[in-house]
This record gives sequence, structure tokens and C-alpha cells, in this order.
Amino acid sequence: MLQDHSSPLSRYIKLLFLALAVLVVLAQASPGGWFQECHYSVGQCRIACKENEKTKEKCVGNRFCCLPVKKQKSSDFPRNKK
Repeated sequence: MLQDHSSPLSRYIKLLFLALAVLVVLAQASPGGWFQECHYSVGQCRIACKENEKTKEKCVGNRFCCLPVKKQKSSDFPRNKK
């Protein structure tokens, strides 16, 4: 039987690439990817919304559809022409 003369570092790199490949396949195979999106792919389903998000609807599994709150810029307001 032939001995494996590869360094321990190359074994760890091979293991890292294997783990990365498994994670990529799992992300592609899951129906919603890593995060479940809601409300026309604008929001994300979470257990609790963040401070800068508002609740729109219910998701599967007692989660809420959290939409980012859009802050209005001064350029969004209509300007009065004189």
C-alpha cells in the first residue's frame, strides 16, 4: 500500500473544500435558500423584526414578514415653485 505523503495542511484544505461544496449544494437544494422571503421578495421572514423594519403579514411557522422602513429623503418631498 502506498503511503500518503501530503502535508496535514493540504488535508485540511481538502476538507474545507468538501464542506464548502456541501454548503453550496444545500443552499441550492433548499426551497427558500438560506432566508425565506415574503411580500414580493421585499421582506424577510423572522421571529422578531428589527428596529428599522415593520411587520406586514404572517409567514410560515409563526414568523413575521419584516419589511424595511424606507426613510424619506428631502428630495422625495414635492417642491413649491414660486
